[in-house]
Amino acid sequence: MPRLFRWATTGISSLAIAFCMGLTQTLPMWGSSNDVYGARSLSELIELRDQIIQELETPVQDASESGFLNSLLSESPASNPDKILFQKLKDVELQILIEQRSNDNWKQAIHLATEATKDNSNASDSLAHKKQIKVLWQQAIGNLEEIPKTSLIAAQASQKIKDYETSLTYLIQDIQLAQASFLENIRTESRLSTTAMISVCNLNRDCAHLRGEDPPASPASLIKVPIAVALLEKVSKDNISLEEQVYVDGGNFTEDASSIRARTSYSLNQLMGEMIDHSSNIATNQLIDYLGQDYINQTLEKQGYKETKVKFKLMGDRIMPKRPGSGKNRLTSSELTEMMIKTYNHEYPNADALIQALNRQYDREIGYQALEDLVDAQWLGEKTGQNSRMIGTTLAVSIDGEPYVITVIDNNTGKIPEIRKAISKIADHLQQNGHL
Repeated sequence: MPRLFRWATTGISSLAIAFCMGLTQTLPMWGSSNDVYGARSLSELIELRDQIIQELETPVQDASESGFLNSLLSESPASNPDKILFQKLKDVELQILIEQRSNDNWKQAIHLATEATKDNSNASDSLAHKKQIKVLWQQAIGNLEEIPKTSLIAAQASQKIKDYETSLTYLIQDIQLAQASFLENIRTESRLSTTAMISVCNLNRDCAHLRGEDPPASPASLIKVPIAVALLEKVSKDNISLEEQVYVDGGNFTEDASSIRARTSYSLNQLMGEMIDHSSNIATNQLIDYLGQDYINQTLEKQGYKETKVKFKLMGDRIMPKRPGSGKNRLTSSELTEMMIKTYNHEYPNADALIQALNRQYDREIGYQALEDLVDAQWLGEKTGQNSRMIGTTLAVSIDGEPYVITVIDNNTGKIPEIRKAISKIADHLQQNGHL
């Protein structure tokens, strides 16, 4: 077979291999980790490919005289120079495709970063403009992350990602300050206390927080949402049916307005449902025993919830359950809101069971009533909490067809009208502006 024909066939095969492998296979490297057979750039790779092709086209009788072959390879006389060169050609062609795509991503990232750093004078201070710049930085980082680790410019891309992420972090902090200012105005107009906590997010996690990282004086029944989240993780991980029956121990009895009774068996789904929609303390206490406080807290921490802790069972006005625990329950509006986002995004296994319970919320005095008079605002589900130290709610709502989660908590138990007003104002803002 003529050498030129053998090269053409090999070249076509290597292109097919490159695309089938997604341009990410590990290549044999000669020399340092920053080169391929001595080539350190796309132009040098192309030059190397041309040299290999020229070598393959050289008549066999001249191959022993080739300086390129002898300098590139130190093969024994018994080896097959053609076979070795064909493999080199495949490797180089594949790397050329990787570098071409990497260079395209690099150029696009630089272009987006340049757009992000432009000074658009009047628009530069607006919240909407800052959000547009945020998208540009995110897209630039995304382009750089598409550059494979096998690329010759991988190290440059990695450093550039760090630089862009720093710019993005500062911008996000700036946006959060602006959004907190908007929520502070709503807090003031609604006459909530100065320690009130508010978090608002759409399901794409475009969020605004006012003291979102501050824990309230008590989470009260809002702590039941993270317990439900831990339960969903448990049944999925251990392949347990939500219809599994669980006996409610008499020691978990406390005053309760739900239908759950001690010394009776219920399914896990019933216990979770009554814990959420009727705020059953008995069901909550039994689920804490079923899961174990350590398991609940470890599960929540693994999911990224660093502040939320379940340390103590719930009680009514007088009756303390057995083995109540030690310490205080804890959460923040930002983490609680994130749990609701994951629920309505169906990021938790069996999320529908929790969504249905939230939609059956018996107490509709706060978020549900706040939205009743608003056009194009649909209440989707809610969990309220109240004791002598706090009152709060977290709810899912659709505004003009887009779902949001709103969490409002105040360390003042008499603030129901004020919380309703705040929710109404937030919903009105979303309707008027189409975004946070």
